[in-house]
Amino acid sequence: MATISITEEQLFTALRDFITSLVDPDLPVIRGLQNRVPTPKGDFVAMSPLSAPPLSTSVQTYDALTDQQTNQQSMQWTAQIDCYGESANDVAAMLVAMTRTPYAAERFATGGLGIQPLYASDPRQLSFVTGESEYQPRWTFELSLQYNPQVTVPQQFADELDLGLINVDVEFPPGA
Repeated sequence: MATISITEEQLFTALRDFITSLVDPDLPVIRGLQNRVPTPKGDFVAMSPLSAPPLSTSVQTYDALTDQQTNQQSMQWTAQIDCYGESANDVAAMLVAMTRTPYAAERFATGGLGIQPLYASDPRQLSFVTGESEYQPRWTFELSLQYNPQVTVPQQFADELDLGLINVDVEFPPGA
């Protein structure tokens, strides 16, 4: 069975840790696109996955001691960050500004997963209509991260060979 070294859950955790390090501790930071889960009341931040294109081809390594092949590929993971409520513009502007600093690179590096910020789009205003038909301020931007997951699969190796010689012309005569 194949295993992957960095999961989407770990990417969300790293992103949430970065966001919560910058915002008011009482501001909910949730994963978006959840069925049958009501949105928090008041201001909050939602994170939703958008894309995960590869940035390189796979690099393969082999380990005969563990009978494994490891394939590493650089990936770009992009998430949409939606900031809701009266402070939405301020929170989005602050988060975008901070993703473009060494603080972001250092903060993501502390997780030990090799995740690094690539870039963030400029925040834009997209009002949201609630279930009560009320407009709620929403500012949104996209944040792209680079990570280098490794996929490990079983690999058979030969540690002993039995070689022999065959006279091809005798064993397989020409024209026969």
